[in-house]
Amino acid sequence: MSHGLEFPCAYPVKVMVRSGSAARAEVLSVVAAHAHYSRADDVRTRASRNGRFESITITVQAQSREQLERLYQALGDLNVVKMLL
Repeated sequence: MSHGLEFPCAYPVKVMVRSGSAARAEVLSVVAAHAHYSRADDVRTRASRNGRFESITITVQAQSREQLERLYQALGDLNVVKMLL
């Protein structure tokens, strides 16, 4: 996270998971518990070349650095998450 962020701001959170709707639902549930976003407008998914993994980018409305830190911690605690960017 950049030290130059000004809050509130739109902040993209990128999560890599094994492909599957259950993993996606788990990630989106955690994000919804920590930040506001629109499922229709702020979520993008992309499968890896071989289809085994999926990147999920969720643009959240971040209110503070602490909020983002809590969100990243909660996502990192999920077993389905392979990588966070």
